[in-house]
Amino acid sequence: MPQRRSLIASEVEGLVEQLPVEVGDSVRKGDLLCKFRNVPQRFARDEAAARVAELAAATEVVKADLKRWEYEHERTTRLLGMGQGAEKESIDATASYESGKARLVQAEASLRAAEAVLARLEDELERTEVRAPFDGHVVSKMTEVGSWIDKGGPVVELIDLTTARIRLNVPESCIAYNAVGTESVVSVDALAREFSGRVARTVPDGDLQARTFPVDVDIPNEDAVLKAGMFARGSVPSGPADQHIVVPKNAIVTRGPFSYLFVVRMNAEGNQAEMIKVRIVSELLDSVAVDTEGLAPGDSVVVRGNEGMFGPGPVIIMSSEVTSQGQDTKRNAGATSRPALESPLAAPTPSDAPSSRLSTPSEGGEPSVKKVQG
Repeated sequence: MPQRRSLIASEVEGLVEQLPVEVGDSVRKGDLLCKFRNVPQRFARDEAAARVAELAAATEVVKADLKRWEYEHERTTRLLGMGQGAEKESIDATASYESGKARLVQAEASLRAAEAVLARLEDELERTEVRAPFDGHVVSKMTEVGSWIDKGGPVVELIDLTTARIRLNVPESCIAYNAVGTESVVSVDALAREFSGRVARTVPDGDLQARTFPVDVDIPNEDAVLKAGMFARGSVPSGPADQHIVVPKNAIVTRGPFSYLFVVRMNAEGNQAEMIKVRIVSELLDSVAVDTEGLAPGDSVVVRGNEGMFGPGPVIIMSSEVTSQGQDTKRNAGATSRPALESPLAAPTPSDAPSSRLSTPSEGGEPSVKKVQG
């Protein structure tokens, strides 16, 4: 699911004049999604702007008058103190000065009120344009050009896929091992790919019947290759950290309640396949972590044709791919038996930690062997 999904609504009512987006469009934060007819709002804004200019000029006039009366007040007071001025003239100058100060306060208050009205009308004009609140994709449109939308009416639906989110229902016995930041591996069948993610949050409200808790795993998705609604499989830790040998799932043969695999070793008689009993610790995609004393890193195991094998027996490899230190080589030899071989991976793969795909058996007609260094 997307990181965010939002039904973008209108803050004002009005007639849709422009709707420049289509379903599926990618938008950036601040891009125009919808525009309403705004002629009345523009006229009101211009009128308020003119009123602000008028009051600003009037305030300057009052300031000039106040400066003049301040001078007269100081002059007459000084002359009166020297015994050279008339008392009435001094009183009139003082009254005019005090009145000028009051008129300045009144003018400045009127100017501030007009500026507030202008700011409100500019905000109303700005809200006639609906813009994207975040980067995302348009997934649905709720209106069209020419439609009337009420205040709060939906315009478009937007999703943010820069980070894809998968919600897993994790058993309560495992929830303690899934703290925020824990690594996870997510496989998407439609893309035949695996993605690395991390636990973003654990919802502390579990399902009383299933005894599971929702765990959200976030996956970086800058290229938007992951789409909302894709089916995905995720793996998260299921227990404390431990180390086990990991083998391809195809190497496991189940007989009754027990699990086995065939490991191929060289002796004096040639390649011999030996049947070993294993205990499966955990599974991840096409790999299995096993616990056994008869298997070591670098051993080759049979991954195809092993269902018909019983007990120890000779094995001749017809053709195989050997992977060593990241490089592939091929070798050919004659044989009468054609099992497919792979070698197990030595841990460090904790049984609780998600691990990436380790190996995939060959899908061709020839068997293959892969050696993965421990």
